[in-house]
Amino acid sequence: MYKGIAASPGYAAERAFVWKEQALSIPHETITADQVELEKQKVRDGLEQVKQELAFTREDVRERFGEEECAIFASHLMMLEDPILLEEIDREILDSAKNAVWAAHDVLTTHASVFESMDDAYLRERAADFKDLRGKLARRLLGVGDVSLEALDRPVILVAHDLTPSQTARLNPEWVKGILTEIGGPTSHSAILARTLQIPAVVGCGPIACEITDETILALNGNTGEITIHPEQEQVERYHREQHAFQEEQTRLRAAAFETVYTADGKRIEIAGNIGNPADCRSVLANGGDGVGLFRSEFLFLERDQMPSEEEQFEAYAEVALEMAGRPVIIRTMDIGGDKQLPYLPMEAEENPFLGFRAIRLCLAEKEMFLTQLRAILRASSQGKIRVMFPMIATEEELLEAKSLLAQAKEQLRERQLPFDEKIETGIMIEIPSAAIIADQLAPHVDFFSIGSNDLIQYTFAADRMNQKVSYLYNPVHPAILRLIGRVVQDAHTHGKWVGVCGEMAGDPLYAKELIALGVDELSMTPSLIPRMKQAIKGMSATTLIYK
Repeated sequence: MYKGIAASPGYAAERAFVWKEQALSIPHETITADQVELEKQKVRDGLEQVKQELAFTREDVRERFGEEECAIFASHLMMLEDPILLEEIDREILDSAKNAVWAAHDVLTTHASVFESMDDAYLRERAADFKDLRGKLARRLLGVGDVSLEALDRPVILVAHDLTPSQTARLNPEWVKGILTEIGGPTSHSAILARTLQIPAVVGCGPIACEITDETILALNGNTGEITIHPEQEQVERYHREQHAFQEEQTRLRAAAFETVYTADGKRIEIAGNIGNPADCRSVLANGGDGVGLFRSEFLFLERDQMPSEEEQFEAYAEVALEMAGRPVIIRTMDIGGDKQLPYLPMEAEENPFLGFRAIRLCLAEKEMFLTQLRAILRASSQGKIRVMFPMIATEEELLEAKSLLAQAKEQLRERQLPFDEKIETGIMIEIPSAAIIADQLAPHVDFFSIGSNDLIQYTFAADRMNQKVSYLYNPVHPAILRLIGRVVQDAHTHGKWVGVCGEMAGDPLYAKELIALGVDELSMTPSLIPRMKQAIKGMSATTLIYK
């Protein structure tokens, strides 16, 4: 038996189909000065062709699956329409004398590499989107057709090194009964599409494809990440029965996802979604989310060569506010630094950047940059129910300084006679143990807390959850973590403030049961997890703990 990462729930037991995408050969040809404009035009023509293809894919996915999934390809179009991307490719052609396909391939590879190096799982898996676009553009520039998986004509478990969102969207669930990939993660767009297609998937299995042929029978458990090669017939038949029952349950869950949810003992729990760009909010709505519990604003600042203007930021935040139509939207101010570097904001190298000059610490030092973002968020609050949240608060002094700058931004907008919500709710992320311990001192200054469980656990145990040698310490239900969370909730409620959780604990029913028993009021998660969580909460109690 092999173990990977469970990416799309369900069961499959079929013969394998091992798919190996043909590698593209990128010609590295140095061009002359009189060829520069011609190569630039080739890039523009290629981009237009890719945009047309993506627009077609977006509409096809919209018709087949709805708004949630077509948002993936809307975000791809946004990437290609970013003028900075074209400027970077043009510079490579001009300054490095590279031909069109070489320049475009190198620029998109750089973008993918930046995201691959990030600690944040959501942002790290956006690297696959840049690789997808890189391949599409290279094929257009080389005149090579796309490799299609649509010709399958028998039930299979698809085995591949990786799949792009475009490839996954074209899979036919009639024949593709399961997906197994050597790399990838559960929040990638390909994994999201697999869940939409209700195709069980296990990713990140390592170099397993070399051990499998098209004649190999596989049993795949998308709930646990387990893969069995050459399973017994009894297991094959059992997986077929369990998949049928699972699909019937999914239909029931989707139908009930839009209900307001209460625990078995009557406590109302708000279930929200985490998003990384405006297009993602459609996913929250499609899954019955009550709002956006975490809008990572970093996407506006990354992969650019200049700071986004106040107007650019306002438009992005307002788009989400309008799309959510009165539902609450929590915008986390930029969590830049650490693994998220900005080329237009030079920063000194740090020995331990994750414990260094980042997030609110950077914002309080770069006051004009911070004020620009705060003004944009405030202006967007006139378009919907916006809340603002400061990340990585460690002390009361930091919180008071951040609030002082928020007050200054409000005054600047009053002077410009621009509307905003004068009573905008303000909160902080509790992700540093010091903040959890002094929650009673912080609570009077905010309207809410949102617990970032991933970092809170890492910082409490001084253990990097991505480091397998110390990952055994990463225990969400260790008494130390539950006591910290319980203390935060108690101090918040004492001051009449509410508490949410937006880390991975929030999306797991087992951990959510503990959080609700500790008194948490809101859970925010990957949007696709919302329907199952709403169903699970109905059987939970707000008064009984499992772990002591």
